[in-house]
Amino acid sequence: MTIGDSLVVEHLTVKYADKLALNDVNLLLANKGSIVGLFGQNGAGKTTLLRCIAGVMNRFHGSIRPRGSVVGYLPDQEFIPRRMRIRDVVRACDSLYADFDGNMATKTIAELDLSLDARVSTVSRGMSEQLHLSMILARRCGLYVLDEPLAAVDPLTRDKLLMMIKNYRKPGSTVVISTHLIGGLEGLFDEAIMIHQGKLILHDAVSAVLSQGGLEQRFKEVISAATS
Repeated sequence: MTIGDSLVVEHLTVKYADKLALNDVNLLLANKGSIVGLFGQNGAGKTTLLRCIAGVMNRFHGSIRPRGSVVGYLPDQEFIPRRMRIRDVVRACDSLYADFDGNMATKTIAELDLSLDARVSTVSRGMSEQLHLSMILARRCGLYVLDEPLAAVDPLTRDKLLMMIKNYRKPGSTVVISTHLIGGLEGLFDEAIMIHQGKLILHDAVSAVLSQGGLEQRFKEVISAATS
């Protein structure tokens, strides 16, 4: 992956009133096709970082490349109106995003055993999560940023979401997944990023982290070191 295709974050700082939400964050993701875990406690700055990358938040200091409409962004809240029929959701996404693959979206929906004529309000919470993710992954992006897609789902739905991320993203794309859940996810990620109180405190290959005792153990160690 060339620098032009990488995610480059330089000196990113975000301030809310008197609180630093992000404090001089520098980050380079240059390994094509990686799935990257963004770990941190609630309020650590994960959502703020992803919102800046996605172009949802514009009041910051520093630079981010790429950002905005070329990034496939899944927010941490539902964005599809529940009154819509799934068929109309696909049409709306197709009109909104130049990189949206309607055929991929329709194929994914069929594999989820969802009817295009069904209203979003009639599907289960787990199916709604899968529908939202499928609309984002149907975009042919080089970079996807997914904010807490695993936070409020049961283990079976979580496994389905992870399968979708692996199988439905654009080949060779990079995926950043924020989560405060660590246990049992080591096999998913190629790289790990850890944030604490707005500061990036670790960025390393997961293989290196595992050699030091595992993701969860390393997370506890770096958080303890950062707060001591």
